[in-house]
Amino acid sequence: MGSDLFALSALAKELNTSLKGARIDKIQQPESDELRFYMRAGGKNVCLAASCNAAIPRLHTTTSKKQSPMTAPNFCMLLRKYLATACVDEIGVYNCDRILYVRFDAKTEMKDEAQYYLFVEIMNRYSNIVFTDGNLNILEAVKHLPLDAAREHVVMRGVRYSPVIQRKISYLNDCFPVLKEFCGGDLHKYIQSNISGFSGTTVSELLLRAGIGANAEALDENGLNALKREINELRELADISPCIINGEVYPIVYKSLGGNENAVLYPSMSEAYDALYTDIDSGVRNRARLKSLATQASRLHKRVEKNIAIDLEHLAECEHMEDYRKNGELIVNNIYKINRGDKSLICFDYYENKEVEIPLDPQLSPSKNSAAYYNKYNKLKRTKEFVEKKLSADKNLLNYVKSIEDEIASLPFDCASAPIEEELAMLGGFKRKATKGKVRKEQAEPPYVYLVDGFYIYRGKNNLQNDEITFKIASSSDTWLHLKNDHGAHTVIIAQGREIPDKVLQIAAEITASTKQASADVDYTMRRHVKRQPNGHPGQVIYENYQTILAKPYKHGEYLIKH
Repeated sequence: MGSDLFALSALAKELNTSLKGARIDKIQQPESDELRFYMRAGGKNVCLAASCNAAIPRLHTTTSKKQSPMTAPNFCMLLRKYLATACVDEIGVYNCDRILYVRFDAKTEMKDEAQYYLFVEIMNRYSNIVFTDGNLNILEAVKHLPLDAAREHVVMRGVRYSPVIQRKISYLNDCFPVLKEFCGGDLHKYIQSNISGFSGTTVSELLLRAGIGANAEALDENGLNALKREINELRELADISPCIINGEVYPIVYKSLGGNENAVLYPSMSEAYDALYTDIDSGVRNRARLKSLATQASRLHKRVEKNIAIDLEHLAECEHMEDYRKNGELIVNNIYKINRGDKSLICFDYYENKEVEIPLDPQLSPSKNSAAYYNKYNKLKRTKEFVEKKLSADKNLLNYVKSIEDEIASLPFDCASAPIEEELAMLGGFKRKATKGKVRKEQAEPPYVYLVDGFYIYRGKNNLQNDEITFKIASSSDTWLHLKNDHGAHTVIIAQGREIPDKVLQIAAEITASTKQASADVDYTMRRHVKRQPNGHPGQVIYENYQTILAKPYKHGEYLIKH
């Protein structure tokens, strides 16, 4: 969201007009830095979204939907306590800065009237959401800023809310004396350095409308009056034309940006913000969510690789275990040559037809030296048997972790990450947050389902779903597909005893290859020829009697059945 106070002022006026008197029905906190207030305004249901995400801080109504967490965060519970039946009294700009406030009229538990404020600071990485009582005493905030000698803006529970001290005068105040002090030079830079509330783009538009160049001499009476007129019009802004130009929301069409040719008009500021930032929010949230999952999967990957390296080291130690058995045998056969206290035995090695020297422990008897070599041999033999099994399991686990990393890389925003988190948790690579009390179980997300010429096609979104559609949904006579020698989703064509047309098979193969960047080989076989890999993980299978088809990656959204 732009940091231009000009646009925020227009948005605040619009929200105040449309939401004044609206009663809150429900409050949710779908993200750690985002709140949603569901209310009834103007005879229809409205959702007011407030976010302090550094990339997309904003406050506007929205029609987008978001899944709420199973357990409401503490901030959300506090808001519900105070604002359960509150009404919106006023929405406006606070302190002539990039801070929008929502004032609520509510009732306390004793039915006394009370007021509360929600401040949404729209300042990019310094953005915050602060909730206060009627006296501006902070009750809670998304980000706490403790007392610090270098910090003037303190945000802590119990402290009176005070915004950041503005060093420049706002265009909403009397800024004209500042303009009179201009002595020539870069007027564009001068306005940005001394008057707050205007982005560089808005300053360019202001100067264009006033007919003044960016580099000018000292302002004469006509130039000063032209600037005053344009600034006053921006303050009042009786008629707005909300639009999006070059990825930014503006309350009017900017001539300096190409006018109507480059502008996409919207009925309201909220609809413009919602249209632009809903998709941006999806991308930002998805990147953050996937980054966290990818980091955890990467750590697990490195841990498994380290275990494999240790396994290989142990196996390398076992390569010479036969030498210990042979030495023990030679000591027994030549025990008559050994005296107690000897440090070595020189004898003929009938395995290699040469004389060898075998080290001895002088503190042990000849028979115990032989026993020591046999014990070392037996220990290494047991170690080799154990490590070979462990190495096989670790390699299998590494392959499984790689498949999870592929899942994360191709996970769309609209897909829940809970199944992947569950997979990582089962492997010890993801720690779930502790929850108190009973928590309702999240409904499992269904796999992708397509309908092509009367044939249902299922495709898994993760390893758990792959296991389900292969061994629970599909029958032995159905057709099963998978990328050849690669990680990917399981796909099943439900045949129900019918012969599958080539077109349906080709489309199913293209859906299977949809996560790849180029055409890929896809194996297909009857479901009866697919078996779980022994001691494997969910989604890991072995199959036989298969054929291969070349398929280009294509999601075929036109056949997808919406849930």
